[in-house]
Order: sequence, then structure tokens, then C-alpha cells
Amino acid sequence: MTHRGGFTLIEMLVVLVLLGMAAALAAPALRSVLPARQGLSSLVPEARQAAAERGDTIYLRIAKSGEWRIEDPKAAGSLATGRVDPFPGLPLTLIVSPEGSCSFDSHSAQAAASIRLEPRTCKVESS
Repeated sequence: MTHRGGFTLIEMLVVLVLLGMAAALAAPALRSVLPARQGLSSLVPEARQAAAERGDTIYLRIAKSGEWRIEDPKAAGSLATGRVDPFPGLPLTLIVSPEGSCSFDSHSAQAAASIRLEPRTCKVESS
């Protein structure tokens, strides 16, 4: 009996299942390698838009780890969440008005000292 080269359907299916399992295990690790949003200047426009759409003051809170959330103090839960690369001045809370102006809260003194922010336009000025 002669043996022909190649793989059986079962062998190919087993390999595909194993590749799928490996991809499912690797996906979370690869996700953390993807670049995070870069700093406060990338979040301010989103916070201003949320305040304008809701017609109410909102809070942009960024933890020391870079985890951020946009909150409406009158609503339960966060409006948006995510992560930025940590930067000097964290943790901080930015108060954003529906008119588009913003300021740091009283507990964000370190951020206010290290981040130049134009309060009328919420523009983060580079040092």
C-alpha cells in the first residue's frame, strides 16, 4: 500500500482549533501592548463634548495609573472610561462646564502646578 503525502481533515481541524485557542489566550496580552491614548490633551475634547451634549457640568477623573473616567455627578456610573499613559500631575480631576470652560478641582493641586491649562478653552498648553 502506498502512502500519499499530506494531512487528513482531522489533523487540519485539530491544528486550527489549537491556533484559535492560542489566539484567544494571546489577544488580552496583545491588547495591553497597543498604545494608550496620549495624555490629557487627547481626553479634553471628549470631556468638553460630553458636557456640551448633556448641558451639564461633568468630571474627567484620571487615576495615578492612567485609568480615566468621565462622570456626570447627577447620573449613576461613568459616561466613558479608558486608559492613558500616566503623566506627571496624576491623579487629577478636571471639571468641565457645558460652555466648554474647565478647571482643576481643589484636590488636583499637583496637576494644576505641573499642567498648563487655558481655562476658557480647556486647551492643554505644552511646556
